[in-house]
Amino acid sequence: MAEKVLGKVAEPNQEEHAQITLKVADLVTAVNGIMNPGGPVFDWFAGYENGAAAVEIRNGNTEIVNEKILMGCEIDGQHISNIKVVGYEGKDGGVYCEGPETNAVIENAYISLEGTGKGVGGPDTGVSARKGAIVTIKNAVINGYGRSRFCTTAETGSSMYVYDSVLWSHGQPWGDGYEPITEPMATPPAALLIEGNSRAHCTMTNSSSYFYDSKIICDGWGALSTEGAEGYVYLEANDCDIIATRRGYGTYADPDCHVVFNRCSFDVADMSIILAGKSDAHFNECVCDNGSYFALVHNVNGTPEEVGELEITSSQIHSSGPVIFCRSENVEINVSRSELSSDEGIIIRSEENDDPARTIPSDHPYGIRASFKEMKLEGDIIHEDPARDMYITLEKAYLIGTVKGANLKMDTRSTWYSPEDSEITLTGDVFLNQIDAPEGKIIKAKGASEGEYTLFSGGKLVISK
Repeated sequence: MAEKVLGKVAEPNQEEHAQITLKVADLVTAVNGIMNPGGPVFDWFAGYENGAAAVEIRNGNTEIVNEKILMGCEIDGQHISNIKVVGYEGKDGGVYCEGPETNAVIENAYISLEGTGKGVGGPDTGVSARKGAIVTIKNAVINGYGRSRFCTTAETGSSMYVYDSVLWSHGQPWGDGYEPITEPMATPPAALLIEGNSRAHCTMTNSSSYFYDSKIICDGWGALSTEGAEGYVYLEANDCDIIATRRGYGTYADPDCHVVFNRCSFDVADMSIILAGKSDAHFNECVCDNGSYFALVHNVNGTPEEVGELEITSSQIHSSGPVIFCRSENVEINVSRSELSSDEGIIIRSEENDDPARTIPSDHPYGIRASFKEMKLEGDIIHEDPARDMYITLEKAYLIGTVKGANLKMDTRSTWYSPEDSEITLTGDVFLNQIDAPEGKIIKAKGASEGEYTLFSGGKLVISK
């Protein structure tokens, strides 16, 4: 029987963490303080006061409002079909739906809007659901040309369902300038590590959106986005293609937002998901090709107790940089039966966030906890965030890669091969035949007892208390 090495107890803090609900008013105040300190307060979500859609449905009443941009449509109550809208001003919109009595169906639609938009949602959007409306979109093509030109939005307690459609946010011509103070929604914050000037879709303020068999594209910024949840936002996509062509992300989970992707394909210039604060993201049977990272995990303007959740199941994920990049954030990462690969050879990397709006950690933060189940994992795990610990758990998993700065726990069906020198803390019971390294390489580990061991391939395991 192989010799057992007793690891020291170093489990993550399991205490309950406070649930945080961030109001849009709080976001507006926070962003003003960062972007325009001491200056006038602006509402960065507000659209044009004179914005008008071609067709508007308010509390179940349908009306043609902006006839000059309406090229034709058929209206039967709240059922709008064969609609064509072409608008050239930022205040022009396609179909605006508002109120709890609204349950609209938009079918066989072509909506093309140009001009600089403003804020998020409202009548000056391709299709917008607001104030408790339910909107179903079928077989539609919606294009947005210009910065802040959203194809679709759902907000203030609304629900949106999109089937067999194409949403494409082209943004403004690449490289054109913007005014970040007077136009705060014109470009993403620098800390997101992306560029661009428009998003295809956004769900916010206690709303939900569902996409089926659709293609969602952005030229730069974001394809499927979320914003201030005010308690709860849900976004789900099934059998969809999510694309960012020049820069940007596939999806974003703002605090208190929940995003779910089933059998989706991501082909993005930067990352598939940005996870912020207390939020969660789930990828099931997805294929993701990423120009930078698969996931950027961070926390800004939040509280030290917040914990994000990232779940990956039966998916194939490739990234140019680290697969998962954690920046000053507590997060639970659960990966099972998936293939992860990185051109840089890094599975997880953590570092301290240099964002001036980053959340300052508490004395004993929850940390980063990642588990890998029933899979082969090839790549390094590098922990360089001095404010929190990282815990790695292998369950019926095979890890090939360097581990530096993390705590490692393995069940008896897991093994680890370190091709280079590693520095770790062992937790739980570990058998020597579960760990290996080539000759000339040293694994320095902290454990419950001291010892030096020669491993099967000639490397050394040196344990100190």
